[in-house]
Amino acid sequence: MECSFLFRNFVNTFIQFKKPIIVAVNGPAIGLGASILSLCDVVWANEKAWFQTPYTTFGQSPDGCSSLTFPRIMGLASANEMLFSGRKLTAQEACAKGLVSQVFWPGTFTQEVMVRIKELVTCNSVVLEESKALVRNIMKVDLEQANDKECEALKKIWGSAQGMDSMLKYLQRKIDEF
Repeated sequence: MECSFLFRNFVNTFIQFKKPIIVAVNGPAIGLGASILSLCDVVWANEKAWFQTPYTTFGQSPDGCSSLTFPRIMGLASANEMLFSGRKLTAQEACAKGLVSQVFWPGTFTQEVMVRIKELVTCNSVVLEESKALVRNIMKVDLEQANDKECEALKKIWGSAQGMDSMLKYLQRKIDEF
């Protein structure tokens, strides 16, 4: 099975998931780990968490629908800075830009998250699913198209000599740092 097909299906699972997706980020979120957050419904972060999409550093293009969602969430200039140059966002910056819902102190992170999860599980599941559908379904086709385009771009890059060379150079730098 082709890698881009698996990748496309993985991201589409987030797009099509009917129940709210709640995420608690307790450390670095890099690449797909950061971009996929924009497909989640609530994102809580530890004050010490950070977010980065250093795609150009290792010869990749955006994924996880970030080419569509990042500009919509944080504006074009901030999205471009993050996607093109791999700028690292602190949890507070990610919250201010709309990628993260709320930031909690490290010492109380788990407790704060659990309190909110307990509140959410008491809600009527049908109401939560219908609310999500109202918010997300408007963008569903756009997200699926963005995912398709991103996967095609990745397939093109992964299949090119220049793309492979960029990835190998990145890996060699990491090995040399180690």
